[in-house]
Amino acid sequence: MRGVYASIVLVTIVHVVANSPNTVEIAPNVFMPLVNVGGGGKKFEPSNYSLWLELGGRGLDTALTYGDDVQRDVGKAIRASGIPRDQLFVTTKVPCPAQSPGGVLYDIEHDLKMLGLDYVDLMLLHWPCQSGMKDTISVYKGLEGVVTSMHVRAIGISNFNAEEVDALMKEATVKPAVNQMEFSIGDHDLQALKTCKAFNITYSAYSPLGGLSHVDVLHNPTVIAVANAHNKSTAQVALRWVVQQGVVVVTASTKADHLQSDMDIFDFTLTDEEVSRLTAVGAELKLVRV
Repeated sequence: MRGVYASIVLVTIVHVVANSPNTVEIAPNVFMPLVNVGGGGKKFEPSNYSLWLELGGRGLDTALTYGDDVQRDVGKAIRASGIPRDQLFVTTKVPCPAQSPGGVLYDIEHDLKMLGLDYVDLMLLHWPCQSGMKDTISVYKGLEGVVTSMHVRAIGISNFNAEEVDALMKEATVKPAVNQMEFSIGDHDLQALKTCKAFNITYSAYSPLGGLSHVDVLHNPTVIAVANAHNKSTAQVALRWVVQQGVVVVTASTKADHLQSDMDIFDFTLTDEEVSRLTAVGAELKLVRV
């Protein structure tokens, strides 16, 4: 094939982020920040990626379906920052089925072209194919073919429930490094989390503050009480609840104070009792919605 797929070259890249305590090893020698910034989907405006990098953020999340302009903005922010590429972690995604008539490899190539990057750290299959797991597995096999190249360091999935993870794992040759799911105090699939942990698949949370769940997590009395006990904001408690379970956060904002606050969640620890109380909030709110 043309472009970045002319050859497959085995490579090991040890990144500076591996030295940070606020990372998780998602694959051998691939360390992902516990807090990343994204945005740009149907429900969110793109984040201020340049400001995120200026404030010290190092994880960036995007996707082919967010649009070329969003991916270009992520790439521009990286180049303008002057931060060495190996100190950053970039996640992007390809849809299922492939958007390009040429298939998933061309979608990956398009991602890289729009970002203006030689490689990404994590490439996710954005969702299972609606046509079923047979087609989903076929597209995932395309990802498996590039994970050992110098252009994609790790591959994973997104929006796969427990049953879909089980089905994929029966056919996968390369274990997905990550499953990115909607996950917040207000709405969380604990069975999917449990299944991923059983397969040693890192869980990643989008909408970690509950925006997509339509649940007002940030003004919930239990969340407020826990936040007051730690002299933290409710958003910080909501994010801490996520990462304390070993789950990676993908948050989004254009505001400096919000972005800085999202990073400042590693100087306090929730007690086991607080984690349980916060977890119960989601179940209680689901009952109310029903």
